[in-house]
Amino acid sequence: MIALDHLVNVNQSLNVGASEHYRKNGLTYVDVPEIVGITGACENVDTLFKVGNRLSLPLFFVQTGQLSLEQALQFFPGCFTVIHSGRDEEIEDERHLRQFRLTEEEFDCTLAGMTRKNYDEEKMFTALLLHIQKVVQAMIKRILEENRDILKIYKRDISKLRYAASHDFPEISYEDAVKLVGISFGEDLKADHEAKIVRHLNKGNSELPVFITRYPKEIKFFNMKVSTRDPRVVLSADLIFPYAGEGTGSAVREHDFEKLKERLLTSTMFRLHKERGGTYEDFRWYMEIIKNKKSSSHAGYGIGNERVLQYVFGVSDIRHVSLFSLLNKQTGDWNKDRYGQAALHTVPKKHILLTIGKLSDKKFLMPWVKKLAKRGEYVLYATEHTHEFYRKHGILTSRVYKVSEFGRHPNISDLLSRKVFDTIINIPTRSKPLARTEFTDGKLIRKGAVEMGISLVTDVEVAGSLISHLVQ
Repeated sequence: MIALDHLVNVNQSLNVGASEHYRKNGLTYVDVPEIVGITGACENVDTLFKVGNRLSLPLFFVQTGQLSLEQALQFFPGCFTVIHSGRDEEIEDERHLRQFRLTEEEFDCTLAGMTRKNYDEEKMFTALLLHIQKVVQAMIKRILEENRDILKIYKRDISKLRYAASHDFPEISYEDAVKLVGISFGEDLKADHEAKIVRHLNKGNSELPVFITRYPKEIKFFNMKVSTRDPRVVLSADLIFPYAGEGTGSAVREHDFEKLKERLLTSTMFRLHKERGGTYEDFRWYMEIIKNKKSSSHAGYGIGNERVLQYVFGVSDIRHVSLFSLLNKQTGDWNKDRYGQAALHTVPKKHILLTIGKLSDKKFLMPWVKKLAKRGEYVLYATEHTHEFYRKHGILTSRVYKVSEFGRHPNISDLLSRKVFDTIINIPTRSKPLARTEFTDGKLIRKGAVEMGISLVTDVEVAGSLISHLVQ
């Protein structure tokens, strides 16, 4: 095992080496938010940590500061940050951590000697790989300057690290890589595949990190630029470290708004986001930056600090170089024997749907609804006219779409099928009963509530009595 104080010292050198390198090369440090919406996610939205809050907003612990850095490119030609990245992994093992440090950079084409008018995507891609190599080498150099004696304790071959700090990292295209390991184009490279590629490209006794470039567009993040030369792939690169595996993901970013929008809307990430009630509006702020050309064409990457530390120490288990994992052994915050105790420290939310037809009924219920909205343990949903009425009176509700508004999200039919609602207050407009063969949104809502076993109130006075009881 690596001693905690040794790891802290080496990690400090890594950060100092990177920061000084960036500043010498004209980049600006930017703090980015760590509690964010969906745009703080990498490709896999299923591993986002949800962050509870009084307003019941869809917020998450950030996985990448990439889009925030791209936001900062409206003002700076290049910027960098270091974040805590969170992954809601089921378990931590030798390759996966729930939280780790991520060093990220975004830079525009002016730092690669270009402008919009003479922009060359291949030249930008070459610059991207060089930026990654140089900062990794800066990390290694500073670690060697300050911590050679520590590394010797762990019998690390210093000469191999010194060689990596002064020699170019080899490259191989994804297409050639899959041929080398015997899998089909379009498949993901596994850890053992990556290790084989690293061994193959290292000559003699060297241990250089290896770039695998130009991945299929279908398996990469939506804003990675599709290659003009080969539309099957994006201008992306992963840096694979000996011992550690993939440590860096990177790409030239798409700057054509129409192409970017199509890539977003057809991505797996967006499909999953939409299934969970998300919409295009969640990405609009970012898309508008590209549409209005508020930043120049650019590229960027993220480096997992613990992956670099694995490489430097020469260990195959990432937990051994994670300060968070080592500190947790003492705190026990992530111990499984605490399973289920979150309920003891948080107030469970109750989800109530309001769909009230008559204006008089909306007014009648308003005093109680206002009190309900102020209570932190309730989340209120409402259809269009109910939502607008209460919004005008300062009452916060979440807008939902009727069953008949098919294709618009969040849709009541989806929320019903997922049993999101604990109670539905559906007060019809009509005073006469509907014919048995007549269908309205209200009837569909009531039918769905009964079928899903959800508490249903259809009388305005009963609804008032229920809400008054809830707010007592």
